[in-house]
Amino acid sequence: MARLKFWHSWWRALVGTLLVLGGAATAAITWWARRAEDWEAARLGAILSLVFVALISIFVVPPLLRSARAEVGRLDPAFQITTGGGILIGIFLVVGFAAYNTGNNLLFLIFSVLASTLFVAWAAARASLRDLVVSARFPDHIFAGEPAPVVVSLHNTKRVVPSFSILVEARCRTEELTDGSTRRRWRRPRARFFKRPLAYFLHVPHRTRGQQRIEQTFAQRGHVLVTGFELSTRFPFGLFRLRRHLHAPRDVDIIIYPKLEPLGDELHLLPMNAGRMLSARRGAGHDLHSLRDYQAQDDVRHIDWKATARARRLMVREFTAEDMWRVHIVFDTRLREREVEATGNADASAEPATRFERGVTLAASLVAHFIEERAEVQLTLGDETTAYGTSREHLYPCLRRLALARPTPLADNAPPQADYLHTIATSVADDAHYVILLTTAEPGTIPGNLWRRSHVIYL
Repeated sequence: MARLKFWHSWWRALVGTLLVLGGAATAAITWWARRAEDWEAARLGAILSLVFVALISIFVVPPLLRSARAEVGRLDPAFQITTGGGILIGIFLVVGFAAYNTGNNLLFLIFSVLASTLFVAWAAARASLRDLVVSARFPDHIFAGEPAPVVVSLHNTKRVVPSFSILVEARCRTEELTDGSTRRRWRRPRARFFKRPLAYFLHVPHRTRGQQRIEQTFAQRGHVLVTGFELSTRFPFGLFRLRRHLHAPRDVDIIIYPKLEPLGDELHLLPMNAGRMLSARRGAGHDLHSLRDYQAQDDVRHIDWKATARARRLMVREFTAEDMWRVHIVFDTRLREREVEATGNADASAEPATRFERGVTLAASLVAHFIEERAEVQLTLGDETTAYGTSREHLYPCLRRLALARPTPLADNAPPQADYLHTIATSVADDAHYVILLTTAEPGTIPGNLWRRSHVIYL
């Protein structure tokens, strides 16, 4: 597919070049024939020139127009003419040309009305965008695919003039972490700039602050940096679209966590006893921890009467906390470079990236699930390992690391993936926790001691 696209682009360029050269040649032949007063050759050259002009209009001009439109779109000008504005400007030019040629006073009157309409549209839009202050408040935790509430505020600081029909957009920069179409993108993420519509304010009076609460949905995980805002309006006639760029006082970092998906019931069938251990902390469990003297706030049901009779003073029983449940989630981020190189086109090369994204989503869902189950969770992402934790304060740093995770390419001459798995097996050699391993390694390469005391998920 990629090779076909390559030859197609070169074929279009070659055909376009030949058509332009052919048109220039026929024009030169026509000019030479007229100079030589060879009217038959001049007529034939003129016909061929018209044919080449028609072919150029069909095959050459449309791609050039698309390229020019794309280049103008990248420039992002502050002034844009709408379709209605283009029609009105065309009428304005035709009426002006007719008035100049005929000297008709009625045409001059229509010309002046059109000119004043264009000027009023430009001046009103410019005045509507002046002296505006924008602020936006994003939530602390945002998950991919889930609506996130965003509060957008627009303050009109003008003394007299109100503002109408204001569209607020955020100017963002993100890194393409999940695109696996080329090997280089995994090694060095490419920054991409885009605009994201936030809110639309129909009317903001002078010296007034308008506020809207909207919901924004981010499709993919990753890091989004809000560098500023853009205000635009088509007020009052929709002939022009004026823009104004506002720089934020400071860049806003937004981390989009991976999407959390419900897990299957098979997790409850896993042999988690390897991850359970008796807690040494006092709590509301059932196992005896110690005996101590009775205090006024103690429950009388916990009095140990036999110990009281022996000690001749009131003694109460203290119990241990519930059993500690430790789960170690290991996400192997290593992928062979040949998995990308072996694919001959961009569509097929997306398979490793798709599998990696599935692993990120599954790892995030596992971390959230076991923390909800009040287990102590440890996350190993590549070569980095977190401490154990059970609270939300531990969940969000894990999700942040997964949001920024990227595949680690392995060269063909690099140590085999089994070495990494042996390292994991050595680090989890004790029986204090249960391991859930997510890996792209081939079946049969998992070390035996790791296989016996872990649950392996092949991506």
